[in-house]
Amino acid sequence: MKQLLSIVFIGLITLSTSFAQCEKCLPTTEDTDYCYTDVRFEGLCAKFIEGKSYFYLDRKKKSIRIDFNFKKSDDILSFKSMVMNKKLKISTVELLFIQSAVEVWNVEKKKIGYRFLPSGLGIKILKQGSGDIPKQGQSVIVHYEGFLEDGSKFDSSRDRNKEFKFKAGVGQVIKGWDEGVLNLEIGSRAMLLIPSDLGYGSRSIGPIPANSTLYFDIEVIGVE
Repeated sequence: MKQLLSIVFIGLITLSTSFAQCEKCLPTTEDTDYCYTDVRFEGLCAKFIEGKSYFYLDRKKKSIRIDFNFKKSDDILSFKSMVMNKKLKISTVELLFIQSAVEVWNVEKKKIGYRFLPSGLGIKILKQGSGDIPKQGQSVIVHYEGFLEDGSKFDSSRDRNKEFKFKAGVGQVIKGWDEGVLNLEIGSRAMLLIPSDLGYGSRSIGPIPANSTLYFDIEVIGVE
């Protein structure tokens, strides 16, 4: 069994993927957040729902529910239970497809609720403000927390209990911050999903590895 799983895992390295709209998959009784297909796996579709510890697999024109602990998806042996489940009858090909689908879902689910700007910056409103949007050159006062993709926190003004002030849109902070703040009303709290080219790029800064996608929980308190 371990040998089989290892072979399947290695196969993922060379797997290219394509994404399908849920309309191409079988309907479910629950609202689906994301659907995944691959052109080389005809008739297979994986359907995911945010916050659920299961997903749906379409195969042979039928949809089955598969329980799965997504928190352990990095462990190849976490897929063993579904392979050993005689009722599911998961084939080697289906297992390869499922592993790829779960890997993609773990990335895509982080984007749910974000509005993406042409630059690639993602903004998810947590609390809608009622003030004006800061203008370029204004001093903006914020509270923030910064996270890496694995959820680890690398910085926080809230932990220091000290607000942070900077001039918006003039390059005093990373590009993702400048663009994000100039799209938020005063009083707003939002998550910013900042791709590496709007963050620190190829530079490694303290606990932030090079080419990192960053997540900031930022609250626009006011302007001066």
